Amino acid sequence: MIETERWEIIEEIKRDYSERRCTDVQQLLSTMANPIRFRLLCALRGRSFTVSELVEITDSNLPNVSQHLKMMWMAGYINKVRTGKQVRYNLSDRRIIDVIEIVEAMYPLGSYRNNEGCEEG
Repeated sequence: MIETERWEIIEEIKRDYSERRCTDVQQLLSTMANPIRFRLLCALRGRSFTVSELVEITDSNLPNVSQHLKMMWMAGYINKVRTGKQVRYNLSDRRIIDVIEIVEAMYPLGSYRNNEGCEEG
């Protein structure tokens, strides 16, 4: 039998880390775990870019970048803003910036000589 004090701790953890909350965290981290998506999110931190600019930034191809952007837009992590014929993307979720800053502190840009990390410009 579980002691009353331990039971209260268990109930608190279950309350604080609900399935929905854990699923939301998992979705965010899964999104950021993909190198192309991570680079896209880093690029969009504090700036907006067109798809063609993001293709250049990621050294990827248009269909691949478009697919990643669509997924992140549908998840609510980025916005797309149309100006005439041009669509520009930017971050819509401050939590992305917070996570990028934590990751950059763990993996400082200076330790990557080929500049493959994220750098705010």
